[in-house]
Amino acid sequence: MANSPLREVFTEVTLHINPSSTGSALKGKNVKVAEKDGCSYVSGTFKEVEDVWKCVAGHGVHSEEEMNIRSYSSAGLGSAQSRTSPPVEPVEVDEIVMQYINEKKSEAYKRIVRNNVTITHNKGHVAFSSMTGDGILAQLAREQFITLYQKTATGLQTRTYNLDPRVISHLNAEFPEILIEISRDKKGLILTGSFISLEILDKYLNAQGSSQNQIQNTTQDYGTPNMQPVMPEKKIVEAKEETCPICLETIRKTDCEMLTKCKHCFCKQCLKRAFQEKPACPICGEIYGSLTGTQPKEGTMNHSKDDSSLPGYEKYGTITIKYYIPSGIQGNEHPNPGQSYHGASRTAYLPDSTEGRKVLKLLERAFNQRLTFTVGRSSTTGINNVVTWNDIHHKTSRSGGPTNYGYPDPEYLKRVQDELKAKGIY
Repeated sequence: MANSPLREVFTEVTLHINPSSTGSALKGKNVKVAEKDGCSYVSGTFKEVEDVWKCVAGHGVHSEEEMNIRSYSSAGLGSAQSRTSPPVEPVEVDEIVMQYINEKKSEAYKRIVRNNVTITHNKGHVAFSSMTGDGILAQLAREQFITLYQKTATGLQTRTYNLDPRVISHLNAEFPEILIEISRDKKGLILTGSFISLEILDKYLNAQGSSQNQIQNTTQDYGTPNMQPVMPEKKIVEAKEETCPICLETIRKTDCEMLTKCKHCFCKQCLKRAFQEKPACPICGEIYGSLTGTQPKEGTMNHSKDDSSLPGYEKYGTITIKYYIPSGIQGNEHPNPGQSYHGASRTAYLPDSTEGRKVLKLLERAFNQRLTFTVGRSSTTGINNVVTWNDIHHKTSRSGGPTNYGYPDPEYLKRVQDELKAKGIY
């Protein structure tokens, strides 16, 4: 989505190269270059440094001179020269979102697979590994994938239409950004895309003579759990006329609604309809209001502190979080209303640092908004009707690194804040 509020996780990357390889590779590049001990250190955003890397890759770059992520080296995980790093932690994904990424975001997805990094998608998880054993490059690919996944999932919706499957080719040509599938009963179509894309499609169907009763009430939102609609603060734009991105009509000055954070404008009725689906900007995904998830209402979150330290945070104590969700009966917002579900007890750890305490406050907000857990199928045991994590990753082990859901993992606190921001908590 354009103008997404989510940021790239790694904001600066350093490439260590032979000075003789710089030459034309740096021409026209907006990067910083430092000379030290007979070597050149090129710093900038990942994209900027990657461009330099591509230029010098065939001009004598030493095999050990890979991109060095500063935060990992400073945290004691070793430099990018290491070739024996373990696999990085996999990412839990929604299958529909992954199908959309594979078919509609394939170019962005392919750009992540670089420098001998392999991405494997299997049973609701995406794993990352390097054929050369370089865990830093695999970790970088993981962070870029999370950014792509969050940007895609935040605005994605699925709707079911009573349309003849024979129109698929025509709709694919008219709406290439929408994923179109035949429903299980083969009597309709399932369309997945952004709210704006689906609204434009609705308008197109109406113009073609299709009635509104062709649309079933089976809309599913993949960016956030179920929520209560919250209207944004109203503001009338008195200056220029604009085109509403949803209905594509010119917005009358007295009928224009500007969102207060991102400043995107819509017709009042179009925005009202969008916010009934999700209180987020249909263009950039900026959240307005508080989201409410599907976590069972009964449960507790408590925390305590001690003087022991976590790997990578030796100067700080440890915050221990205890979650408890008792067993109960599923409500209408759950997969099988009326059936019982099995509860859960979970323990998580944070460093008792300034940033760790900030994350604790954000996690408390997420829990109070019923966003931390949900009821569904366990990705680890395969058992249905159980309380499971809901895409806010926690460190459930003190040690063992990312592959064991523990520390050290210097990017974890930033990463979990990105996950929380995607749900409107920041």
